[in-house]
Amino acid sequence: MIFAVNYNSEEEVILSIDPGKEKVGVAVLSSQGEVWFRKILTEEEVEEEIQILKKQYGYSQIVVGDSTGKEKILEILRKMGLAFALVDERNSSEEARKLYFRAHPPRGWRKIVPLSFLYPDAPFDDWQAVVIGRRYLDQKKSEKNGRK
Repeated sequence: MIFAVNYNSEEEVILSIDPGKEKVGVAVLSSQGEVWFRKILTEEEVEEEIQILKKQYGYSQIVVGDSTGKEKILEILRKMGLAFALVDERNSSEEARKLYFRAHPPRGWRKIVPLSFLYPDAPFDDWQAVVIGRRYLDQKKSEKNGRK
């Protein structure tokens, strides 16, 4: 879990959610894609964590990965009266794996194995939430640039 260092209350803040069958990854990102917070939750923890993160970071947008496990998360968000955007999650695991290894470089004998053959030692659903949030921001920037 990481926390904001350069929190600017005037900047748009994104809450990104990676729904899974057993775990839910969440991340809070700045409008520039900086990761301010990330965590892996159980489904039972999601509603409370969404409320806590709203108080801590004041996010203005919620984005959810469009995966097979999304229905339970969408149900929670609807029950809470929160709007959200769905983001295409295809191949996000590969991107998340790269982010994980950038943050946690392999050690020992694993250093000599190409990253494409390695799998993280720990769950990385939080990194998948980062990927989903950045995809949303990239899509938003593309749409904005397309209008010019």
